[in-house]
Amino acid sequence: MDLISIIVPIFNSERYLERSIESLLRQDYQNTEIILVNDGSTDNSLSICERYATDYPQKVRIIKQENQGASIARKNGIANANGEYLVFADSDDYVSTEYVSALYKAIRKHSTSVALCPMKRVEIGDVPSFVEAKSSYCMPKCELMQRFFKYEFWGYPGGCYSKKLFDNIIFPTATINEDYYVKAQLFAKQDSVAYIDSALYCYEQHKGSLSKQPLSIRALGEFDNTVATWEFISHNTPKYSRHALSIASEAACKWLGALNSARVIAPPIALYKKIIIRFINKNLFKILFNPHLLWKIKIVILYNYIRANYPK
Repeated sequence: MDLISIIVPIFNSERYLERSIESLLRQDYQNTEIILVNDGSTDNSLSICERYATDYPQKVRIIKQENQGASIARKNGIANANGEYLVFADSDDYVSTEYVSALYKAIRKHSTSVALCPMKRVEIGDVPSFVEAKSSYCMPKCELMQRFFKYEFWGYPGGCYSKKLFDNIIFPTATINEDYYVKAQLFAKQDSVAYIDSALYCYEQHKGSLSKQPLSIRALGEFDNTVATWEFISHNTPKYSRHALSIASEAACKWLGALNSARVIAPPIALYKKIIIRFINKNLFKILFNPHLLWKIKIVILYNYIRANYPK
């Protein structure tokens, strides 16, 4: 039984943190270490972490860092992990008791470096409920990549990964869709992954989450990461470059529309408008003839592009 490191980035999660840690301590796979990475929390999160580290000194460790975002927190967690395999959880979510064991068994059964399972979205206050893990199967690369570029498997949670896979992985500092860029790098290396079609991870969407941030430099990092992913895929697995371009184009459409609608734009944000227009201008032909983009998206992109270039 290999040691498995469970990495949890934490920022101001005092309301949900105990529930998350308790679900990790209840795993039926016992050979684990839980690495709590406190990302400069200003609430009571660090005190909660310290209490668990005191109560479970052989199981729980704390890493402290200044606030740098979840991506760097995970990177530091990985650097300090002792396990042969890595599992991730977010500090406001919770998991099935067989979350770790089912993923690990799937890896061993299919001789892969990655095992995945779906995540279940739940409403705040829902009572945790899980079904028993189903049998796994070996998902070929073609299916993995097709589903990945349809917005599946982007997050770190819902998976178990060989630690060796993270050698030479680039962790972006932009904190919107940073998971997407990292996962693209990981999946590009795989011929296949193990997959369990059972939701063993519960994801709670909270008000104010990063994915719902208003127009800002931080939110515009989503565009940076989708473009970086497209460039990486184009160089390393060009077969899927048009899939990746469709994701970058959708992000460009979303944020150019927001920029066009904004009444007042600060200079740093205004610069992004030029960057996005330049991206569309350079790739307009590829975007309009991309078979993975809906025509209505292409029309909106073209509309916002014309509106940005020829304002009233």
